[in-house]
Amino acid sequence: MSSDFTYSVARSLSMRISREILTVFGLWIILSSMVASAADFALGIYGNANMDDAVDDQDIAFVKDVLSGAKSATNLTDANYDGKIDEKDIDQINQIIDGTEKKLVVQDDAGDAVAIDMPVASAITGDRSHAEAVRAIKATDKIIAVTKGIKDQPVFFPELSKLPSVASEYGKDPDYEKILQLKPSLYLTSPPASVSEDKKNLPEVAVLSLRLYEPAGFEERVLKLGYIFDKRKEAEKYIQWHDDVIDDIRDKIKKSPQQSLPKLLLISIYDSGVINVHTNRSGAGQILAEIGVKTLGDTLMGTHPELDPEWVLSQDPQVILLFGFPESVIRGYNIDDYSMMKAYREEFMNDSRFRNTDAVKKGRVFLLDSKSMSYSGSYIIGIAYMTKMFYPELFLDMNPQEINQEYLRFQGLDYDLAKHGAFAYPSL
Repeated sequence: MSSDFTYSVARSLSMRISREILTVFGLWIILSSMVASAADFALGIYGNANMDDAVDDQDIAFVKDVLSGAKSATNLTDANYDGKIDEKDIDQINQIIDGTEKKLVVQDDAGDAVAIDMPVASAITGDRSHAEAVRAIKATDKIIAVTKGIKDQPVFFPELSKLPSVASEYGKDPDYEKILQLKPSLYLTSPPASVSEDKKNLPEVAVLSLRLYEPAGFEERVLKLGYIFDKRKEAEKYIQWHDDVIDDIRDKIKKSPQQSLPKLLLISIYDSGVINVHTNRSGAGQILAEIGVKTLGDTLMGTHPELDPEWVLSQDPQVILLFGFPESVIRGYNIDDYSMMKAYREEFMNDSRFRNTDAVKKGRVFLLDSKSMSYSGSYIIGIAYMTKMFYPELFLDMNPQEINQEYLRFQGLDYDLAKHGAFAYPSL
């Protein structure tokens, strides 16, 4: 989707509905849901008047055209969010460009306009996805508290794990009293069910909902953080690396004949013994959608339906990936031994529900530490490992471990994957 198309859609809708600035909010939602690449999204910051991917001089020109009557306003034209378009909006845009703005108004994933006092003095990360993104753009010096999920990962979060915790894993059950006592400038949250509660209980804090655990729209959200923490160049560098990796993988798969792509089955096995299939609407399915890959679960309803052994045999998967498996099988950054993953794979391949599948017969059964490679920007690592598992002939020249190591460099971690960690088995 080109910037010309974005503008023409915005102008058409605006003229048809009204010239009032706030009446075209739905347009931004439409545009942001159509994210495809770093150069193809509408950055949800007030002042991005022309609805492209940056706040720059083009937005000043756009506001001037609105003031002259040559163009219609978008919902982001009101840069200072005071309900009217005037010269003050041009002043605000100039300040955003220079990094001297006193307040930044951001459109969040709950559809709210959130005013943030600038520069941000302190922030609390609501879950791991926020922590990784903030660390990737080198802004962790602003973080004053985290969640239990981060506290429990001292190897991956050596510094942040030392900070106080204000919520359980993934930002659930936040301690609002404790958060208010810490007086953060910004609280990053994401679980849809609790966003409204977070905002209601933290009236003195800028509460920003950013679903950084979702692949779609990831770049736009990271760039927002770049503006918020005055780390735009760092955010752009991170996004460029991310897009280079994704685009290379996507292009190779797109060029391969579809009939040569194997039938894929993604499942998770829980401590209870229950086995669920990941459909294309699940988190794993959304990750694979970023590179145009579908699984056998595409024919099933829901996100994680319970596995039907007869269905598995009828589908006869050629590759099986255990995207999740019991917590008793230790893996990830805290262990350097693959023996537990190896033993569990052998047990799985002897399971009567799977041993007659093509995948088991040919040994194309893989285990992946999805917790280290999803639910955050780390999903790009998961994509690298999965594509190598699924399409080894297509990716002979790709080493997932190298991509993993590059991601850790963005995370500022001195962690040698050649010596430490257990993430994918069999090794690739």
